Formats: sequence, structure tokens, C-alpha cells
Amino acid sequence: MNKPVNDAPVSVALPPSAVADLARRVGAGEFGSLDEAVTAALLELEHFRAVELAGGEAAFRTLAERVEADPDAQVGEVDAFAFLHDLKEEYRKLADAREGRG
Repeated sequence: MNKPVNDAPVSVALPPSAVADLARRVGAGEFGSLDEAVTAALLELEHFRAVELAGGEAAFRTLAERVEADPDAQVGEVDAFAFLHDLKEEYRKLADAREGRG
């Protein structure tokens, strides 16, 4: 289910090297703003967690192919956090079912 994200101000302390790297990447045009760069980093972290939870890249891809898109969502728009949450929940259900058989 796609839900609008309500922006909320958040303060985060980052090491100077991380700030410099993000600023460099924004300056190079990789991201439009520091907010966009930090959001991309958080999405990447969620992806790595989902892959680990799924049991590796191959298992993650298999599960990702099984997740159905919300029929009410606009074509081309995906809430990445919701997608990864749904994917992790699907894996948890499969893991629980396997444990019940074992």
C-alpha cells in the first residue's frame, strides 16, 4: 500500500568524512540535495537488511518477484520502504511456515 510520506525535521550527527562525501556527490549531480542523498543511503541500508533477512541475494530476488504491486498505485510509483517492509513480512511468513513443518 502506497502511503504519502510526511516530512519531519530530523537532526543527525554524521562523521565529517560522511558529510564531505555526501556533499561531493550532491555537487557532482548524483543527488539533487543532501536530503535526497541521505534518503538513498537509508533505502540502501533497508535493502541490505532485507537481503540478509531473506537469506541472500538469490532468495531476495525470488521473494521480490512474488510481491504483488498495489493495484491502486500509480504506474511507476513505488514506496520503497513499504515494498521492503512487505517483502520482509512475506519472508517472515515463509520462515514461520518452514519452522512449523520442521
